[in-house]
Amino acid sequence: MSFLSLPFALFVGATAAVFQLAPGRFRPAVLLAASYAFYASYRPAHALLLLAVTLVVHRAALAVEGRGAEGGQLRLVGAVVAGLVLLLAAFKVASALPGWSGASPGSEGVASRVLVPLGLSYYLFKLIGYLLDVYWETVPAQRSVVALALYASFFPQIVSGPIERAGNFFDQLSRLPNLDPASVEAGLRRILFGLFQKIAVADRLAPLVEAVHARPAAHSSLELLLGAYLYAVELYADFSGLTDIAIGLGLLFGIRGPENFDLPFFARNLPEYWRRWHMSLTSWLADYLFTPLRMALRDRGDLGLALAVLVNMVAIGVWHGATLTYAAFGLLHGVLMVISVFTLRRRDAYFRLHPALARLRKVAAPLGTFHLVAAALIFFRASSLGRALEYFSHLVPGLAAGGIPPGRLDFRDLGVQPGALAGILLLAGAMELANWARRRPHWSQRFLAAPRVYRWALYYGVILVTLAVGHLGEQTFIYAQF
Repeated sequence: MSFLSLPFALFVGATAAVFQLAPGRFRPAVLLAASYAFYASYRPAHALLLLAVTLVVHRAALAVEGRGAEGGQLRLVGAVVAGLVLLLAAFKVASALPGWSGASPGSEGVASRVLVPLGLSYYLFKLIGYLLDVYWETVPAQRSVVALALYASFFPQIVSGPIERAGNFFDQLSRLPNLDPASVEAGLRRILFGLFQKIAVADRLAPLVEAVHARPAAHSSLELLLGAYLYAVELYADFSGLTDIAIGLGLLFGIRGPENFDLPFFARNLPEYWRRWHMSLTSWLADYLFTPLRMALRDRGDLGLALAVLVNMVAIGVWHGATLTYAAFGLLHGVLMVISVFTLRRRDAYFRLHPALARLRKVAAPLGTFHLVAAALIFFRASSLGRALEYFSHLVPGLAAGGIPPGRLDFRDLGVQPGALAGILLLAGAMELANWARRRPHWSQRFLAAPRVYRWALYYGVILVTLAVGHLGEQTFIYAQF
């Protein structure tokens, strides 16, 4: 069941009805049954794998909490974590083998042809984090199999996160409230905005992006530049939309998931960008990979810091898939991050001495960061390193031989009319304005305090725009393949 399908809407409505009627102590079981039913609708065998992994971690956490010897705890945790990582790596490698996939990121090919369980990366990271938290004694081991199984499988988050932390989830699970109008409206508002981002922005940009990235040699430098920019916007709208839908679905049942985006295109440098983009993943890696690795390498000074940054960023890259393109994407970000980290103090000191340039920096820095992000995403989007290098060679005028004028902009080749593209970009601007406003308490409070008729008029307006420019169906989200 796709999040964008009518069967899924009916499934959510039925789950909400049963949830509301069930006594409080049975509500986690209701959500667990619904989550496994949703998960099994893709591949029943994968639900068995999810259950098996959950049971292993449940027993391991209880054993870790009950062991007195530190060495025994560490060996058990190490063995289970290593097994989960190897499981993830095996599926990622298998999905990258010839004959299993050949589709570019964002297409149906990976999801339909590769036997990678839905949400494998997300629920394994959840369970690994939970087991490490138990070992570090930051959360108690969960006695209830139902609670841990629901944490791993909670259907709003199983597709593509966000990656909920165990302590936060269990705290909310212990006091699931009745459905109330305010929480339902908040949840539906997030779902509606997520649908708008996905359908009215991401899906409308997807054909143009596909046309450019599928045949880089057939397009001018200007068209390739446009394709790179618009893919960054498409990916953001697609993933941010998915996150909003997931958070909104959770709110319907009294569970607030973590935020995943904080205006990443306003970031002034790459470290800040990664603190604003896919925040639940980057914070997870910061806590469970980067920080332990940095502590292990602290005696090596700046070299140790650089190595920790590089390993962390390559891990982010290959988390998406065991391919050279994802590794190159992560490595490029890692190198740029190291340069940014080691030059930031000097840059800040320089701009303190030049106030006029510092004011210009407030605008130029986010623009420069966006260009670096868009360039790295060429590797992320490409089906192979060769295709990525081909894209770059035609992107820079004069690098590749060809008779296409660098400044040509042929909308027929792009498959879109100028007016339609302008309309999509206008909607993308409205999307980001809404993202900006809702992160400002003043504007959020003013909106919520407005008369009900005005708020609902806006909701219906967003619904009409979304239905007018797109359609609901079985479309997949780009990050659903990871």
